[in-house]
Amino acid sequence: MKFVGIKCGIIALIAIFLSGCNTLGWYKDPVLAIPERPTYEDEVKIARLGQQLNSPDIDDDTRLHTLFLRGVLYDSIGLRAYAQSDMTLVMAMRPDLPEVYNYLGTFAIDQDDSDAAYMAFNTALELDPESVSAHFNRGLVSYRGERYSLALDDVLFFYNDKPEDAIRLLWVYLVDKEIDSKAALKSLQERYDQMEDQSAWGGDIVAFYLGKISESTLMENTQKEVTSNRQLAERLTEVYFYLGKYYLSKGNEKRAETLFKYSLANNIYNYIEYKQALIELNLLEKERNQSN
Repeated sequence: MKFVGIKCGIIALIAIFLSGCNTLGWYKDPVLAIPERPTYEDEVKIARLGQQLNSPDIDDDTRLHTLFLRGVLYDSIGLRAYAQSDMTLVMAMRPDLPEVYNYLGTFAIDQDDSDAAYMAFNTALELDPESVSAHFNRGLVSYRGERYSLALDDVLFFYNDKPEDAIRLLWVYLVDKEIDSKAALKSLQERYDQMEDQSAWGGDIVAFYLGKISESTLMENTQKEVTSNRQLAERLTEVYFYLGKYYLSKGNEKRAETLFKYSLANNIYNYIEYKQALIELNLLEKERNQSN
């Protein structure tokens, strides 16, 4: 019961905090999940991995594997500095592992170091030219650097690997519209029409972008067939981010800002939408400071 009280208290505090951005009353009843936090099982896994690493009998291969696993776990619960430290050690031990550079590149993005991010993702692709995640992440760096044609090439590689994934389709559109908004919307419609299962998760977000469903319908559908708080939190992280991007493109920065905050409120640290929502909020803050 004590843990339930704590979680409910967290929700109440978040609702109060976010309501400060809701003075116009245009989003009176947001859908919120219980914010995710490290579980007891996560803490036990970290402790056990640490014990393994401290063992005097550990061999190099086991140390490498254990450091990588702990780095991934640290990243999933938001401990980025610890994750980066472990991945750096892995890279020093085995500089030929592309996935390590992919992680290091995402940490560089978090630190707003695009040069280091490019270097990391280029290295990952030199080691594995077919790395889908490295192509996508490099595309994100190009997107943030307003190199949209380069970004589109990488994001299309990401999309073509799994064209039934509506989230990948959304990223193609977000990049493509910076080149030609009308052509991008037409391409979005065409690719959406080619999807065999438009009811799969993410399809409703695309349908909203295309004007086929309302925002309220989108939020209702987001909650359907949800079997756990974790699943709801993951969906809300995604849907609120893409809603934020939609309203930002319409010039509604206040609404977009609040939606990005809703995306962050779920604490799904290792989702790209969580990381990108942070970037969007930082950019909005910079714009505000420059205009003052």
